Amino acid sequence: MTVLSTWTFAPIPIILCIIAAALYIWGVRRVHALGDHWPVWRTVIFIGLALPLTVLTVTWWPGARSHQLFSAYMTQVVTLSLVLPAILVLGAPARLWRTAVQKPLGGPIKHPVLDSTALRWATHPLVTPLFMLALPVVVVFTPLLLLTLQNEAAYTAMQVLLVVLGLIALLALVGGQVPDHGIPHAAAAFIAFFELILDAIPGGVLFFTTSLMAGGWYAAHGDPGGLDWAASDQRAAGAILWSVGEGIDVPFLLIIVVLWMRADAAEARRHDAWLDAQAAAADAELRAMLDDSAP
Repeated sequence: MTVLSTWTFAPIPIILCIIAAALYIWGVRRVHALGDHWPVWRTVIFIGLALPLTVLTVTWWPGARSHQLFSAYMTQVVTLSLVLPAILVLGAPARLWRTAVQKPLGGPIKHPVLDSTALRWATHPLVTPLFMLALPVVVVFTPLLLLTLQNEAAYTAMQVLLVVLGLIALLALVGGQVPDHGIPHAAAAFIAFFELILDAIPGGVLFFTTSLMAGGWYAAHGDPGGLDWAASDQRAAGAILWSVGEGIDVPFLLIIVVLWMRADAAEARRHDAWLDAQAAAADAELRAMLDDSAP
């Protein structure tokens, strides 16, 4: 059995992806019907890239071999919790909802979820790095790992929740989805850099630990199995968690720096416009004084 020929069927995630695609298309059509514009590239990213990648993750090798290979399980966890949310958020689904549904209702109406205190805290720049770090840690370093391997319903719920919670944590990366937190970009950049260092810890612990996770599940049920093989596979899983976690943080940090530069440029333009207005007002006042003093 090769990697390319390894597949499984995951009905619930597939159905949820179809529903998400249908709702997104409905939102885009409604925005256009209202006379507004919705960027095509956001639609392509959400429907053409993020959702197919979600289906691929749960049905191809990471999902099909997750009960026999810890490395496959870890690939699925980091993809669902770290990689996919970062792509899905570029589709700006919450902003699309606000544009398609909230705007026709008469402007800025508070949404019970998107404008809730709980979501505001979950998307806070001080909380998001820890929240994103906690997702794979809770799955791997708690009894939840063994539970998802033994119980299919728990396994499916884990797949769905990783994507949903990861997306919620990153909503603030795209403006117009959740209320602005008012955190300076410099502080956000420092937080992202701190997360870059912090994210190395779980992968390093998993890589160097000599204790087998999930009560030795993969030693007994792995392919080919055995203690030595399971320990080697666990080190591979730790390397995956380490590398993907760090790999996601670098673009995240770059995005914050770019937003910082854009904010500074916009502030400079506003300041220049204010100076120009002040200069024009002073010039007009001087001309008026000269006209009044003329014989």
